[in-house]
Amino acid sequence: MLEKRRLARSGASRLLVLIVGFSLILGACGTAASPAPASQAASQAAAPSPTEPPAITPEPIDPTAPGPNGGVVVRWFVGLGAGGQPQQLQAEAEFVNAYNASQKDVYLALEIYNNNVAANILKTQIAAGSPPDIIGPVGVEGLNLFIDQLLDLQPLIDENNYSVEGVPQELVDFFKLGEGGSTIGVPFGVFPSFIYYNKDLFDEAGLPYPPAKVGDQYQGKDWDMDAVREVAMKLTVDANGNDATSADFDPANIVQWGFDAQFADGSPLAESAFFGASSFVAEDRKTAQIPDEIRTGQQWFNDGVWKDHFIPNAAQINSDLLDKGSPFGSGNIAMVGSHTWFTCCVYPAPPAEPKVKNFGFAITPSYNGKITAKLHADTFSILKSTKVPDAAFQALTTLVGSEELLTLYGALPANPAQQQGFIDRTNANFPGQTLDWSVPQAMLEHVDIPNHQSWVPNYAKAKPAWQAFQNSYRTTEGGIDVDAELDKLKETLQGIFDEVQ
Repeated sequence: MLEKRRLARSGASRLLVLIVGFSLILGACGTAASPAPASQAASQAAAPSPTEPPAITPEPIDPTAPGPNGGVVVRWFVGLGAGGQPQQLQAEAEFVNAYNASQKDVYLALEIYNNNVAANILKTQIAAGSPPDIIGPVGVEGLNLFIDQLLDLQPLIDENNYSVEGVPQELVDFFKLGEGGSTIGVPFGVFPSFIYYNKDLFDEAGLPYPPAKVGDQYQGKDWDMDAVREVAMKLTVDANGNDATSADFDPANIVQWGFDAQFADGSPLAESAFFGASSFVAEDRKTAQIPDEIRTGQQWFNDGVWKDHFIPNAAQINSDLLDKGSPFGSGNIAMVGSHTWFTCCVYPAPPAEPKVKNFGFAITPSYNGKITAKLHADTFSILKSTKVPDAAFQALTTLVGSEELLTLYGALPANPAQQQGFIDRTNANFPGQTLDWSVPQAMLEHVDIPNHQSWVPNYAKAKPAWQAFQNSYRTTEGGIDVDAELDKLKETLQGIFDEVQ
């Protein structure tokens, strides 16, 4: 046991904007393309407010006639993910104006909608036969809503010999998300996952920091999920200073935990990604399944909460000790698995003082010799209904290559040549810290394919079903019979899938 132990801590207005000839109304901040932080207990995306007025339809432009610069009109639809925030409008307008002035081949026509209504507006446009050409930036979940409407980009990629030097092939293959493995996006902004760890808690326990390089061991052993369990138990402490490896440990009075997958959107797929990439739907895109990766991962987490006690349950996550849903930021959890966007949440908003004084990045642990680092990623896609695929692809590659847009949307560039600017801007938010950015960069070579957010039939209804399962093991005292409950989930999902077959 450690000599030094800590005691418990106490823990919209609207804008009317003229952009490139379009009138728009946008609500206050829309949600980002990648998931915003939510409680670890099952969470669902907020439904649009019933009083939310629809965005004003942009003034029509004749897509069959040349644009004002003489170029082919390509409509760019923004709002499914990032891009609809008021502070982003000016930069997007300036980008489009500069692009249209720089050449005469394409006239990029910008449309922006409130994130809460954008998906419904796009569905309406498609049904009315007047869809845009390009959508984005948008994450995997946003793409799922329109998966059967998206153009396979591979012929255009091949025809234009399009590639970006240095982008890992794993990241290129990641966007083969469409039917039959069609390519519906190209690498743009990425949010790799890895381990955030509290250096002070490791120092206090007299433990070495977890490794920052693929292949490095931890205390003479592989840095794998067994090693995570072992060190996390040593870092889990009760009010009397006993850690979870001690016979005197009191699980009813824990004041510090060792590990969790923070802000995993209540998803068994996200949690179980440590144990390998998987999907709830079989390759036939019809049959519900529970792969071994999910069974193994959910049993590990269930045991971590209720048997080994190094992972907090739902009530503990929402307690004052863990800042009511911000475990790592509370300073009372040693390690969490999350993404690059989680840098937004390590420190509380000013004027609150940070409780985590020193933190670092470590690589995602392996399982059976393989690292699987779940990925969130933003891209741009082209609708298959476009009448101008060549011009749309020309515009898309310009959007994807824009450092201005990458900065605007706050994503780590997929292009290694553009990453340093993002790194410098993020480091500036953490003066005095030394963050090893080789960690998230390395994790881009170990992304989860299939992705944990990939399409399943009736996705919008299926997601709450698997979130309910995840919530059940976090809230059921003593845990659940994981295999039995997963078998029930399989039956539930099959029923949901069958509704749209």
